[in-house]
Amino acid sequence: MSSITSFKFRIAVDDPVVFQSFSGFASCGLFYSLVKLVDEDFAEKLHSSKRLAPWSATPFLLEYPSSRIVYRSIPARSIVNVSFSIMDEKLSMIFKEALLKSNLEVDLVNVKAKVIGVAINTCKFSDLASDVEPLPSKFAIRFLTPTVFRRSIFDCCQYCPYYVEYTVRVRGGEKVEKPCRYAIRCDGMLVPLPIPSLMFRNIARIWSKFSDVHLDIDNAIKWAENAITIAGFPNGIRTIRLYEHPTTNKWILGFMGTVRFSIREYNERYAKILAALIKMAELTNVGVRRTAGFGMIKYFTKT
Repeated sequence: MSSITSFKFRIAVDDPVVFQSFSGFASCGLFYSLVKLVDEDFAEKLHSSKRLAPWSATPFLLEYPSSRIVYRSIPARSIVNVSFSIMDEKLSMIFKEALLKSNLEVDLVNVKAKVIGVAINTCKFSDLASDVEPLPSKFAIRFLTPTVFRRSIFDCCQYCPYYVEYTVRVRGGEKVEKPCRYAIRCDGMLVPLPIPSLMFRNIARIWSKFSDVHLDIDNAIKWAENAITIAGFPNGIRTIRLYEHPTTNKWILGFMGTVRFSIREYNERYAKILAALIKMAELTNVGVRRTAGFGMIKYFTKT
């Protein structure tokens, strides 16, 4: 039965660490370095794959002497946490084996740090689907790290049978030029805004790809696009530009902050499906670059 296995590392850092950029990129690098300890070829295939990643990461989170998300530096004599969530059984087994081979020591930008604890938790998709309460008519999501969504490559109807066939063939690895002759190419534009339709489509793709629990996701997403609206930003949202490397011009712009949503024309069945998707997203992150700590969220039923 499909599940999400989360690994939370607690790391003691004796010397100061300065990352080249956002610490989430370093988390991503740490993950691949651990997988390489067991299977270098598998790590390379995973890294070069263009398919939906079967794992996600958090940036480094400072626990002591204060509590915050680490962007560029970790002070000396600190304790930090970093977590990885894996939705693929083979990858999960490799990662568990890597923990034994690492001798509980990791390299943070040429600084050796000791892993002082690892917590492993497994959450079944079936439990997410059955144990969750439906979304209330008003709820909020806090976007804890920069978040950005990718718009569809083609600007056409998401429910057109030609588009549905196109997505199925592409996910299966087939090269298809475009859904039909009327489709307009928009090159997967990145959108740093909490647009409900983009957010729920993204979360639905993750569930559909890695879960063996069948939900009426297509109709639930169709309902969400018409029923769920943005109700406000209690403290505003802000955008932040993060460079993958300080000497390159490769950057990602993401938004952060708490967003309130409201539901009109309430449907309890679909609201329960979407609540399951959101609870999953708290583990898997949402949007682009989940593997580098982007798109961490926290769901609130009270706004």
